[in-house]
Amino acid sequence: MVAVTLRALPLLPYIIDATQAKLSPKGDSSFYTTNPICNKKNCVNPFSPGLMDLPRLENLIWQCSPSGEVQKYVSFCKDAIDYDAAVPTNNVTAPINKIVLSQDSAASTMFFYHLNGLGYDAWEFKKPEEFEDPCVRSVYKLSCMTYFPKNQAGCKTGSQIPFMRPCRNACGSYLDQCKVECCDASTQCVFAEDTASGIKQSGYFNQDGPSAFCTGGATRMSPSLLLLFLLGWHALPERRFLFGSKHIMAVALLFCACNLQGCSLFIPSHRVPNWRKEADYLVQYEFVPEGQPESAATLNSCRSAVPGDKVCSGRGQCKPWSHAPLKVDAWPATYTAFCECDYHWADPECGTRRKSQIKAFLISLFFGIFGLDRFYLGFFYTGLAKLVTLGGLGFWWIYDLVRIGAAPTYALNYKVAADLPHWLFMSIVVLLFTALGLLWSLDSYGRLRKKRRSEAMQFMAEGNEPLKKDDEPLNAWGGKWHGGYGSLPDYPSAHAPYVTRSA
Repeated sequence: MVAVTLRALPLLPYIIDATQAKLSPKGDSSFYTTNPICNKKNCVNPFSPGLMDLPRLENLIWQCSPSGEVQKYVSFCKDAIDYDAAVPTNNVTAPINKIVLSQDSAASTMFFYHLNGLGYDAWEFKKPEEFEDPCVRSVYKLSCMTYFPKNQAGCKTGSQIPFMRPCRNACGSYLDQCKVECCDASTQCVFAEDTASGIKQSGYFNQDGPSAFCTGGATRMSPSLLLLFLLGWHALPERRFLFGSKHIMAVALLFCACNLQGCSLFIPSHRVPNWRKEADYLVQYEFVPEGQPESAATLNSCRSAVPGDKVCSGRGQCKPWSHAPLKVDAWPATYTAFCECDYHWADPECGTRRKSQIKAFLISLFFGIFGLDRFYLGFFYTGLAKLVTLGGLGFWWIYDLVRIGAAPTYALNYKVAADLPHWLFMSIVVLLFTALGLLWSLDSYGRLRKKRRSEAMQFMAEGNEPLKKDDEPLNAWGGKWHGGYGSLPDYPSAHAPYVTRSA
């Protein structure tokens, strides 16, 4: 193994950055290469909430708000906004509370749609600040930072100010917390490109927060710094840990081998990022009013539909999310509402059929030992591991059986439909565990009986052996034992005469 000295460690981050596979033969950063051993996760289009709205928001007219005024009227984003936020005007005269509520509605809409794009059931996270899921909380914070940019430092109340984009580490924190992986290093928070429609699309502000030039103050740890720390630990003179330095170095090099992509000119490359190759969930979940062309498509049928239109694809109903006007100039105020789908359907317009819980449970009951339940739910790799280990020697099979049947669990996208009656699940589980307990008891009884029979046969075999003369048993007084009906042992007399009855 090549030794690494402390003098070489400061150069390591530059070496790592140089080996990232995002260079073309001409040095154009629009080329990407795919990691062949990578597994995509949460790679959606767009890859972050509100990303496609950044140019539109930047073109709005923003106004410096009074200190503490916006926080009075924020509803959904109240726990994510800890700064004085700017408000959009667009030359529309409206009370500030109405404008703030419209911003709040836009943030909640993007939060709702992005969670659906990631495969979550967004209705479960109506109050995201109360949940410990780091991905949900990061989507919540980034959505609110996007639609609630902070005031420019030192601005005068009522003056026009520029749109303060979220800082790059706010986006980076989201990528880390949701473990977004598109396998080609294309999920860059800072970028600028021309789309197919000719629109200039750019990402987040190229500076870490907190900053006076962008919104947000999240932190993100660099993998290069992590690897630098590991190698620095390797160079320490005294180490007394369970694993030696060679083990740590092996793990670090394995991490590099699995994540760093070479910059060879002959490896396959592509211009279109992997996340853009995915279906745009904003288009996939759009609503087109009946009788209208595709160009009339918009988000959320609960907002855009007129009386008589079929909302939620006819498979659900509109349910209030929060009390907020949907547009700055829409009066009177209306409720922000989204589709709550029938239990067999999911997504913002109820167009995706859920996996069946009863099917998953029955597959787990009869074929779960071979991992078919995992395959049915869309988890290929864990299903393969379950197949190879034969259900984790039965323990994994029992765990999944109870997990799937006890309550609707998540498939690859969305939870399974709650179509398994609880009494049926309890009856099958009780009968199954009773049968398993009976089989275990019979097996234990058979083993014990076999053991006792073996011990008895061994005792009888030892009892039939002829006794030697010296081994002949004696009674308590050193005499011989006499058996048989009516016989008496020879009691010792200590040489004393027997007592006789006198005549």
